[in-house]
Amino acid sequence: METQQQDLTQPQPYNAANDAPCDERLSAFELGELWEAYMADSSSMCLLQYFVAKTQDPEIRSILEYALQLSTGHVNTITQIFNSVNFPIPQGFTDEDVEPNAKRLFSDGYMLRYVHYVTRYGAVKYTKSLTTSTRPDVREFFNRCIDDIQDLDKKAREVLTKKGFFSEGVHIPIPDRIGYVYDDRSFYKSIFGDKRPINALEIAQVYRRCESRLIERVLVLGFSQTCKSQKVQKLFVKGKQVLDKQIERFSTILRDEELPIPIGLESEVTDSLESPISDKLMLFHTLSIIGYSLTALGISIASCTRADIVTAMNRTILETQFWAKDVLDLMIQSGWMEKIPQAADRKELVGLQH
Repeated sequence: METQQQDLTQPQPYNAANDAPCDERLSAFELGELWEAYMADSSSMCLLQYFVAKTQDPEIRSILEYALQLSTGHVNTITQIFNSVNFPIPQGFTDEDVEPNAKRLFSDGYMLRYVHYVTRYGAVKYTKSLTTSTRPDVREFFNRCIDDIQDLDKKAREVLTKKGFFSEGVHIPIPDRIGYVYDDRSFYKSIFGDKRPINALEIAQVYRRCESRLIERVLVLGFSQTCKSQKVQKLFVKGKQVLDKQIERFSTILRDEELPIPIGLESEVTDSLESPISDKLMLFHTLSIIGYSLTALGISIASCTRADIVTAMNRTILETQFWAKDVLDLMIQSGWMEKIPQAADRKELVGLQH
């Protein structure tokens, strides 16, 4: 049997995974992104185990099971990558942090809404991780994560729409001609004097930030009534007050423009007092959604120009950062905060040598 000779005179196809020069070490960028992804998926696995155990609708359960399958796969892949460079596997979260037999805390509709809410930020997060990675297997992993999150978003959106849970957003009149802005004062002004009408980009950002706060409020409400520690409960009560203020802030902007506001979801929480997950996991998951919120608010500011809306976004960021610090402080005081990979402390090393 004759073997075909490779024609070296012709251009050969380039395979990045095989042909690119590659440092086998993980860069600081890759270590940070992989560590963060591991912790996030590790926490999601626990919460999704509880969601799957409690959901009653077969179609919603299939989406939650798929989300659990994706998170499990991500954790396994990151573990393999870490093992390839002898990086210690984070403790993350285990079966000890979840109680699938606890009473039902959230409705099926809310659990699916929450998974869909997380996919919005997963897409942003994984894209950022991909752009900062260079090792071929790490890039391949984050590429797959982007595909996974898009597929999960599509599946969740289809079921949400079918069940009547999905909000189509806000509609405005279609203009009959293009226009230009000639007066910069009317474009930016609004804190004092007349306001120009809110534009489409601003509507989307204000509406979505209000909608996200309503989803986050339900989670915090559920955690506040089921956590075991009084310190943790006090923190969640404070968080709910912060979210209530922000919901009212964004709702007021929409009401003033005679636009619809997202529907509240308070009825999606049951009266259960049984804790489905550990206080440690509750606080970590709260930090995660705060991170999602701050990312989204940063994007929102870049899309808005009316001064009162930009001010509202900035004020919300400041309030959220203060709440995040309180959560982080309590996690550190409780010994629940795993250390993020960090650079060598050269001053300490030099000191040890003397």
